[in-house]
Amino acid sequence: MAFDSAPSSRCKPNCSICPAGSRCFTGGVSMEALNQWNDAVQTHMPVFPGNGALFSAGDVAENLYLVRAGCIKTYTVDQDGNERIRGFHLPGDLVGLDALARDRHPCGAAAVEPSQVCVIPRARVAALATKSPILLQRLLQRTSHELSAALSLSGDYTAEQRVAAFVLSMASRLGGASDRVRLPMTRRDIGNYLRLATETVCRVITRLEHQGVLESRDKTLTVRDHARLTELAEPVGLSSISSDWAIAA
Repeated sequence: MAFDSAPSSRCKPNCSICPAGSRCFTGGVSMEALNQWNDAVQTHMPVFPGNGALFSAGDVAENLYLVRAGCIKTYTVDQDGNERIRGFHLPGDLVGLDALARDRHPCGAAAVEPSQVCVIPRARVAALATKSPILLQRLLQRTSHELSAALSLSGDYTAEQRVAAFVLSMASRLGGASDRVRLPMTRRDIGNYLRLATETVCRVITRLEHQGVLESRDKTLTVRDHARLTELAEPVGLSSISSDWAIAA
């Protein structure tokens, strides 16, 4: 069931002062293009963990959602009720791109931590894509990056390679130039996304700590040996996708 928010919690956003502006896919576009996007944004609203899905698989795809703050995960649920995380969406990311060319969402979306999203009617996005070449280009870039990220984890990689690539990807997307990053998701969610057992994720992080590559404290990771972590992550390619993503934004 799609997430619903009380009218009092909704308001019309202003893209020019958005806290996610520097990470948003509209970052760096002309004022004309930004105003066109701002006009298309219907509202922004809070989304909380455990308070219902933003949308569920099979729901009518009426809107796209842009993460303004927090973290949104997309997922599917198999016949046995097991959740399979498809991706983590951070400030500036669009949620629902995989439903642009279809009538219903192929997956669900929910908050990982207290979050806020902007709501953009799908019809308005489609109309903008025909009017603004730069916004169309950004939409295609984001779609391409999401596809590349999904494919990058489909190879036969070791647990260390997967975890290293994930840490570098999150450091690039969340920390920027900083080597310290607070991960909003749990180790269990990380394992689910990387197709690893939770215990395996914990063991790999502990091993990298002992090797002086990482330092871990609660949900905060600090990269101590960037060269070694990059060497481990290189076969997966996820971190380079994240770097390109940041440049595109």
